[in-house]
Amino acid sequence: MSCDSYDLAGEAQLAVYQVILVLIDQNKDLSFTSKYFRIVFRTRCIQMAAGVALANESMASMAIQKEQYPYLATPSDLDDSIIAEALSALTDRQRLVSRWILSQPKPVSLNTIADHFGIHVQSVRRILSYTIKRIENYGHQRICEDL
Repeated sequence: MSCDSYDLAGEAQLAVYQVILVLIDQNKDLSFTSKYFRIVFRTRCIQMAAGVALANESMASMAIQKEQYPYLATPSDLDDSIIAEALSALTDRQRLVSRWILSQPKPVSLNTIADHFGIHVQSVRRILSYTIKRIENYGHQRICEDL
């Protein structure tokens, strides 16, 4: 699934409305909007590029819930630690592609990823799909180990 600037603008609008709605529902200060927008928007773009269903209000709600526990870590530290842990579950190829995507200043399309790595769009779609499955399985295993 490829997207253009209109798709990204639409996703940005949805993400900001989603964040504001959750902040209002949780009686939080709206000055946190930009802080949580980045997290929600990045997640929605990664999911859109991977061709998976987009997150609902739960992603915005989850990001804002973390604000209630400031002693855990700062949002950037939390992002880095979660990303590092998730990347550890991936193959070298999946890790390479994922790190490149995350290092981009703007969301990238499947075509851009394919061009960068010199592979077919279908290969990118497959790599990202398997990446998401590995991360999900890793998360489920970690939860089971904690129980």
